[in-house]
Amino acid sequence: MNMEVMMLKSLKCLAVIGGLAFSVMASANVAMAAGKDVVYKEIDVKDGGSISGTVKFEGDIAAVKILKVDKDEQTCGHDNKASEELVINGESKGVRNVVVSLVDIAEGKKIEATTAVLDQKECLFMPHVLAVPVGSSVDLLNSDNVMHNLHSWSIKNPAFNEGVSGGGKMTKKFDLAEVVKITCDVHKWMSSFIVVKANPYFAVTNENGQFKIENVPAGAYKIEAWQEKLGKKTGDVTVKPKEEAVADFVYTKK
Repeated sequence: MNMEVMMLKSLKCLAVIGGLAFSVMASANVAMAAGKDVVYKEIDVKDGGSISGTVKFEGDIAAVKILKVDKDEQTCGHDNKASEELVINGESKGVRNVVVSLVDIAEGKKIEATTAVLDQKECLFMPHVLAVPVGSSVDLLNSDNVMHNLHSWSIKNPAFNEGVSGGGKMTKKFDLAEVVKITCDVHKWMSSFIVVKANPYFAVTNENGQFKIENVPAGAYKIEAWQEKLGKKTGDVTVKPKEEAVADFVYTKK
């Protein structure tokens, strides 16, 4: 075999290898692009609709869990406290403190970063569940006259574990979407959740399990309910211009 033929075969081999490498790299890039989170775009919503609904519990309601108060009784109270991990209205069966939100919505109304308040009164967090959009700050207040130690169990946002004296305040900013559990290392029965959402389309259910999300662009969406003990449920909802869509959820005992 002469030198010219050998060189030609070598070039063909390199071309094939190069083509395979390019194909693998291109496939990897497509996969990476497909795996990216939806980037939310702020637009001027015209003729937006709304979504309302109710989150209910189906089945027998278990007895409320009781939290033992064993410290600072002069401030926290001498009686034990009812847990708020699952609050169900005995008459309507509505579930309180469920965060309902649209998932992966591509565009919509402006995200209004705010400064919300999570207080500590009589050694309980108020509210028990707080939902805010990304970029928001939370004033963590201590309305009691004893020390509380705020411990965040966050993964994406910077975690903190700091004391707040009676009547004091500290402020923390949450730039990334996640569910953040907050506890007090001094009073072990205390807990709450800060739910940070990537878009402004969310609501927290009231004492009857009701919610409403407003100014939603017309379209079909995936909607999600999150409850700290019962977990997540998802559904589909279609919003029409200037109309109210209904999205109800039903939880059962896990």
